[in-house]
Amino acid sequence: ESVTADDTLTAADSGKTFIFADAAAVLTLPDSGGGDIIGWTAKFVSNSTATGQEVKNADTGNEVIVGALINSDTDDDNSTKAWNAEVADGFSSVEFTGVAEGAIGSYFNLTCIAADRWIIDGVVIQEGGSEATPFAAS
Repeated sequence: ESVTADDTLTAADSGKTFIFADAAAVLTLPDSGGGDIIGWTAKFVSNSTATGQEVKNADTGNEVIVGALINSDTDDDNSTKAWNAEVADGFSSVEFTGVAEGAIGSYFNLTCIAADRWIIDGVVIQEGGSEATPFAAS
């Protein structure tokens, strides 16, 4: 599904691939607090130079993202990193606000694994010389 504007996802969106065609669209995940969407999953792909692309939890105070994103730095093909998200970090969103956080070709998967808990994996393409974690507590 092409993402061209802000949207709030629902339980019916599970299994979809969302491709950001908009530089600054924000997608809000369905609220997982009730435990009724365990297994909900989606893939998110950046296909536009990001200025404010974001995927965030509906309840940014309680829901957390855990897991890791692998970084591929196009400024130095020999440089890789992993951006980690642990429960104690309190991360509730993934933000690509520029090529230092996520350039075209970046992608990640989110799956609800419990009430208020999402697991993430993916690859973040970064460039610009000042690479930064795309995880945020917002």
